[in-house]
Amino acid sequence: MLIYAAGSLAARIATVLCALVIALPYFLRRGRPSAAGATPYLRRLWLHFWAGYAVLGLSFFHAGTVMRAMGRADARGIWAATASFFLLMFEVVLGLRLRAATLGSRRLVRQVHFWVMIVFAGLLVTHLWLNG
Repeated sequence: MLIYAAGSLAARIATVLCALVIALPYFLRRGRPSAAGATPYLRRLWLHFWAGYAVLGLSFFHAGTVMRAMGRADARGIWAATASFFLLMFEVVLGLRLRAATLGSRRLVRQVHFWVMIVFAGLLVTHLWLNG
């Protein structure tokens, strides 16, 4: 029972971190006042990167600890969670590519990163709606 509670808490923390990860790049853009001042954009995104890794780790922990309760869960919500987990892994791969300052196709990778985030967020909301 304690491990299920830990997995449930990990999911709640991951959900809050998802909102932070999605919002951070917009708050740290050029032209907006920030405490970082003239720090290059990629360096200002360090919290975005690490919070994204934390979301992936917490999601993995959550999935591994709540497997026993899947019999009570809505199957559509489980499929949405599964798809969103794989999209989250793809997001991390895209983010790792975007961290390289010399990426030639940055605009295309950023667009794919954005749209994968939109689909991920939709699947996450679906999972929370059906199984939350």
